[in-house]
Amino acid sequence: MTPQPDPYQPIRRTRPPAINAPGVVLALIALLVVVHLFRVYLSSPATANWLILNLSFIPGCYGLLDEVCTIRSPGADLWTPASYMLLHGDALHVGLNSLWLLVFGTPVARRLGAQRFMAFSVAGSVAGALLFFLANPSLVAPVIGASGAVSALMGGASRFALPRSGGAGFMRARTDLPLEPIRSCLTNRTVLVFVAVFFATNLLFSTGLGGAFGPGNVAWEAHLGGFVFGFLGFALFDRRNGRTSQL
Repeated sequence: MTPQPDPYQPIRRTRPPAINAPGVVLALIALLVVVHLFRVYLSSPATANWLILNLSFIPGCYGLLDEVCTIRSPGADLWTPASYMLLHGDALHVGLNSLWLLVFGTPVARRLGAQRFMAFSVAGSVAGALLFFLANPSLVAPVIGASGAVSALMGGASRFALPRSGGAGFMRARTDLPLEPIRSCLTNRTVLVFVAVFFATNLLFSTGLGGAFGPGNVAWEAHLGGFVFGFLGFALFDRRNGRTSQL
């Protein structure tokens, strides 16, 4: 005989965790916050300046070398198109990027897995730096922030999470289904609205009027470069077997 549950015992309900996000996403957010706290509050002025000089992306250092480019560490031009994502200007900057990383990184990490997620994020950062360089090749000023990588995650999520969720609860959208074709995404109302708002917002920043609605000196070119890369290039990082990643 099959044992019957005791009707006098209370029913135990399991509660979902407060933050149901993949570990790699939480680890990346923690890294961004720790680096920012260390640079702003714990390091000496000399160390903070060294971090900005050698981890930020400086477009002008790839052309006619300015004096500041000659005092960077050897090889800085090789890693800074990726490492600039680790630095942020202030608490609002790192906070907003961490929030969007949590929102859009969660479905992408579940689909790609930890290693592919990190590779995709770094590639998105590089793509953002590339477009920024093409638009500002002679600028000798540090570019910092994870916005290029976050924008790539937004573009990637637009290929599978947004179309299937209708915009509601897309962080819990199924990640084991085939990738949506680009043509299908571009005919999906939710994706179209999201893309339109993304580009309109960055167009506003490009005119200089966006400073009234957010922080100034926004590297909107890096946002666009990351997003376009994430949207068009997501399939290069996608799992061929289409299984859901357990993170």
